[in-house]
Amino acid sequence: MALSFSGLSRCWKGALAGALALAGVGYASTAQAQGHTFHLDRLEMPGAPDDGLVLFRPVTQPNTIVYAQIGFGYSLNPLRMSDILTGSQDQASLRQSNANAITTQFTNYFSGGIEVFDHLTLGLTFPVTWVQDGNQPNGSGSTSPFGAGGAGNSYTVTGPAAGDLRIDARYVAWRKEDRSMAVGLQLSLFAPTGQGSASNFGGDGSTGAMPMVTWEWTPSHKIPIAIVANTGIMFRPENSIGDPAGNRGNPDGLGVGDEWRWAVGAYLPLKDGKFRIGADIFGQTGITGSGDLTTGNTFFTRQNTPLEWDVEGRMKLPRMLANDQFYVGAGAGSLFLPGYGAPDLRILAVLGTYWTIEDTSANSPEARQRIRASIHESLKDTDGDGIPDDIDACPEVPEDHKDPDPMDGCPAPSDRDGDGIPDQYDKCPDVPEDKDGVDDQDGCPEDDADQDGIPDAKDACPKEPGQPDPDPKKNGCPKFIKLEGSTVRVLQQVHFATGSATILPDSFPMLQEIVQLLKATPGIKKMRIEGHTDNRGAADMNLDLSKRRAASVKNWLVQHGIEQGRLESEGYGLTKPIQSNDTDAGRQANRRVEFHIVEEDTGGAPSGAGPPPSP
Repeated sequence: MALSFSGLSRCWKGALAGALALAGVGYASTAQAQGHTFHLDRLEMPGAPDDGLVLFRPVTQPNTIVYAQIGFGYSLNPLRMSDILTGSQDQASLRQSNANAITTQFTNYFSGGIEVFDHLTLGLTFPVTWVQDGNQPNGSGSTSPFGAGGAGNSYTVTGPAAGDLRIDARYVAWRKEDRSMAVGLQLSLFAPTGQGSASNFGGDGSTGAMPMVTWEWTPSHKIPIAIVANTGIMFRPENSIGDPAGNRGNPDGLGVGDEWRWAVGAYLPLKDGKFRIGADIFGQTGITGSGDLTTGNTFFTRQNTPLEWDVEGRMKLPRMLANDQFYVGAGAGSLFLPGYGAPDLRILAVLGTYWTIEDTSANSPEARQRIRASIHESLKDTDGDGIPDDIDACPEVPEDHKDPDPMDGCPAPSDRDGDGIPDQYDKCPDVPEDKDGVDDQDGCPEDDADQDGIPDAKDACPKEPGQPDPDPKKNGCPKFIKLEGSTVRVLQQVHFATGSATILPDSFPMLQEIVQLLKATPGIKKMRIEGHTDNRGAADMNLDLSKRRAASVKNWLVQHGIEQGRLESEGYGLTKPIQSNDTDAGRQANRRVEFHIVEEDTGGAPSGAGPPPSP
């Protein structure tokens, strides 16, 4: 079976060599001279924002994003002396030598890239091992490659050591409409940037390539655990320490060549995706046969078949801008099988960010703070106005019995502009309210309350931004929405792709009118977006779809300038029909998105303060 893998390896190498030659990149298919080491670290940190610390995921952001990430890695004892001194001639050296050839490694993984078209990811990852320490074997025996005749097989234990630059091209080849399952194809090329680290386990010394298949499945949206798997073949230059092929008559040493790699794991998002925990196992084995003159047999040999486990967590950080996202993550693991590169302890951490490439409006200004009043209860009459402190709204200021409410315990409030609205509630205390029926309780005159460029006197909808119209009854009114009390009635429904939460472009003008309404009406403190479906399909699937559609509309409004804190979303599935589901028209009416104002500041005196005096 190992020979058949070797034959497959040679076929792949030939095809890759031709492809790389057309691209102007050299590919080394011949054996490297003994004494050249290899890239020791078995972790290929993915780098994209939805990936794990170990696993590549066939997941992309819906919008085009640019990402950057820096990873930090510590490995304890990643290379054991028993992986190098393997033959009978070197058992004496093994007994005399330190147990570990490489004892510590501190590595950075620098990653960056772009995700486009909701399918394609292009990225780069460059590893650098800044700190490294270890031990040389104590050679003995004239036939040992580490003895008197073993010159050229030594290695360097100190750093720094640059790794080989990995260039990733990843594509989501197939995905279910609800994104519960996806398959990705990936090709990673390795440029020999670690060539200068020829003897201290930095790079492989020449170009390599790794085609891979990625897969992900989320069995249930109620408990959205994502199961992920990766598998691929790593085509890499052949290098060795010692004489694993037995050219000196006794196989002894470690050979590294083409490998089959794989990984499986699972991730669980928490708190609406703000946090994520996960675990995985990953491993490999060589696929060269015993006839290889450099590596010898690597197929499921002990030193060429490491196996590790890892647990990890990730957290999103608060946004700095509307279109960026920062995150941090950390993980730790150890080995199941002690092949080369599998440490006794591996500790990982990442810090990353990504930002959306899109055209968005500026965020709306900060909402005005509400006026809050506090009433202190007391059994005394501190101000001596005859009204006990426990019912006196102004226990330290005497009532003058001249204001409209002589029993509230407070003197008549100041009203500098004489518009009947006390200064403490008047947003324009020196400019009188114009009493035109538009926001008459906020104390400010309004010439164009909805800021649509049409004076209130001629605006048929003075509190809803709209467009000019020759019909006086429609002049200044929106075309797609209507404000009715606490409900924004939409005259055209939000349209989505079938069975999906993707908003269709014909709904953008209507949603833009809602954006304009919220920007022109800062008194709308919170709006709830509700998603509903008809009764076709399973109830739990409809509930999930309605939640995702409502969240998609919320995200669209946020991306176009509305503060996230002013919006909330909820889905009710098929539980709240407005018409019968027995007809096509009824089902169409039930498939809807509704907009409800759930918190509003209309201006003027707070509730309970009493009406302002008449002018």
